[in-house]
Amino acid sequence: MKEEVLPVILKIIIIVLSMAIINVLLNYLLYHSYNNKNIKKKKSILTNIKIIKRIKNIILFIVTFIACLFQIPSFHSISWSVLSGAGIISLILGYAAQKTLSNFFCGLGIAFSDPFEIGDYVKCVDIDLSGYVEDITLRHTVIRTIDNRRVIIPNSRLDDMTIENYNHTDNEVCRFVEFPIAYTADVDKAIKILKEEMNKLYNPNTNGINKHVEFPKVRVIRWDESSIVLRGWVWGADNSMTHENIFNLYYIIKKRFDNEGIEIPYNYINVITKNGEPVKSKKTKNK
Repeated sequence: MKEEVLPVILKIIIIVLSMAIINVLLNYLLYHSYNNKNIKKKKSILTNIKIIKRIKNIILFIVTFIACLFQIPSFHSISWSVLSGAGIISLILGYAAQKTLSNFFCGLGIAFSDPFEIGDYVKCVDIDLSGYVEDITLRHTVIRTIDNRRVIIPNSRLDDMTIENYNHTDNEVCRFVEFPIAYTADVDKAIKILKEEMNKLYNPNTNGINKHVEFPKVRVIRWDESSIVLRGWVWGADNSMTHENIFNLYYIIKKRFDNEGIEIPYNYINVITKNGEPVKSKKTKNK
């Protein structure tokens, strides 16, 4: 009995070790291709490598498991009956795992068609969700929001959504910022101040695809009831920097407008004295 068991155990050990060596070699080849200096889109390659690695692990596990089973003599007698029933079992499993298979193939589509990649800042328009793509698995995609939450979305659902990708072809991001000023304020002076401060922030890359855009750009976009609204086009090297530039611009423009005498409209209440008694008006007025 021992003479029959030991060769089987030895063969199984050899199969497992062989698959482990193959796994290590394949991992080396995958990550060696990622570290190749000639590759320009490393982020895209890394996304594809992660998906390929997961598929590789599944295939190696299945092959190893089947190869080990066939080393067991008693399995040979039932192998053909098992294989003959595999078709019916596959149909049952396929029907039961429709959503899983849908997520699997949608995950492959997302990974290799590159609508977004790991590290991209995206917005899911349908559900009003924004964040960084943290991982793409064979079943779902993980998005990390600004407040550090992880939102897990099945790939089949994500495949049907409209996605805004802020890093698809270029990392530079532009956002609109509006500054109201009083009608009595000097519009030209206010525009000049805005351009001066915007010019101290990030300028679009002169060698990039946005090299021909007007910068700094400020326009009068509308007349409100109590203010003239100016709009500035604020740029950043990426989405995070653009937001930082907007925050800094709000801060410095408030100080500059105060120092330069540019009035910013705000709501206040007139206090009217009648018959010696103070009476507060119910309406608010913009100044």
